[in-house]
Amino acid sequence: MTLAVYVLDVPEFEPVVHTAEAAGMAVRRTGDYLELSTTEQEIVLRREETGMRTALWHALLTGGLDGRIVSFTPDTLHLVQEAA
Repeated sequence: MTLAVYVLDVPEFEPVVHTAEAAGMAVRRTGDYLELSTTEQEIVLRREETGMRTALWHALLTGGLDGRIVSFTPDTLHLVQEAA
């Protein structure tokens, strides 16, 4: 199983792509989106590490995800894999 976040492939989301890569997530283009995925059971991304403004951070999940949201705050996104 994988845990994945899908973000629109636009410059505004590049900071989260770089942060996801630094956290060990793989990046794969899929149509107009980038799939940020990992085989880890859970992942926590921190907005401060991305340098993104809060409004853009809150748009992060508009592309969808494979997994479950544990928490999504103005500062962190904590995701876990769905139970099989």
